[in-house]
Amino acid sequence: MRLDAPAEGEGALIERIARRIGQASLPDAFRLVLGIGDDTAALQIGEQTLLWTADMLLEGIHFRLDWIDPASLGWKSLAVNLSDIAAMGGTPVGALLSLALPAERTGAWLDALADGLAECARAYSVALLGGDTNRAEQVVIDVSVLGVVAGRPVPRSGARAGDWLLATGALGGSRAGLHALIAGEASAIDLAPHFRPIPRLQVGALARELGATAMMDLSDGLAADLPKLLRSSGVGAVVYAAQVPVHPAATHWAQAHGLDPVAFAIAGGEDYELLIAAPPPVAQRLLERVPAETGAPLAHIGEVIAAQEVWLQRADGGRESFAITGWDHFRA
Repeated sequence: MRLDAPAEGEGALIERIARRIGQASLPDAFRLVLGIGDDTAALQIGEQTLLWTADMLLEGIHFRLDWIDPASLGWKSLAVNLSDIAAMGGTPVGALLSLALPAERTGAWLDALADGLAECARAYSVALLGGDTNRAEQVVIDVSVLGVVAGRPVPRSGARAGDWLLATGALGGSRAGLHALIAGEASAIDLAPHFRPIPRLQVGALARELGATAMMDLSDGLAADLPKLLRSSGVGAVVYAAQVPVHPAATHWAQAHGLDPVAFAIAGGEDYELLIAAPPPVAQRLLERVPAETGAPLAHIGEVIAAQEVWLQRADGGRESFAITGWDHFRA
């Protein structure tokens, strides 16, 4: 896969909006650290750097009400935003909730949604500060989170040739859950990775502290998100297929349906794990400290190279062009 071609799909859409809007103009007390194109915006105010992110979940696109219980949907609505804060190495502070609902969802269903969102907020010490409500034919959930970071956040754009690529957790579990739901076989798969993702806030903070050069969360899958980080950094990568951590649910589903578990996991979205680039000495410290101090598994999955292309390296050492594609809202 070559990375020097023009952006397509959602990437092209974001670039189009950015061109129309132009450079952000801020009051004198604020300095823009990171704007459009990263996991969060970052604004410096005096000695403080603020992180600001927002994510929408749309009925029929991101969830089906006959599949997910409202408490899990509430948890997920906040967790996906906290994952963006984690990707910058930051700490979440507060959240706003904007919610559009049909009239029949304003009673017990809404109570359970709020309970799940509050459960996630308590787990990660996030204050729920307000928002907006409206009536709609289908459920729309839009959460915005404000966070802080000590010093400069970790952008997507800092990866350098020779850096190691690391990934937290295991990949493909959410995709396995989605496929099981679509097939009507949900009872055979662990749905927790799909319904209740875990934002890796401790890992992100530790990676920033130790000197990670680039980081992002895997919301659209490694196949879709790794090229974003590499394009932003102006580099390429080799991914070691045998070292990609595959979730047991993904292995089970892929093998049961005659699919390659690694390819299945690489293409899977909504894992909300962290992809980290770091110089080898920093990466080695992270590989030692992250599991011990946060409980999160961490794997060395590849290396950053100077050429703007992506290769998948097989266990026998042979390489092939990285042709696996991940999720994109605007690509047919």
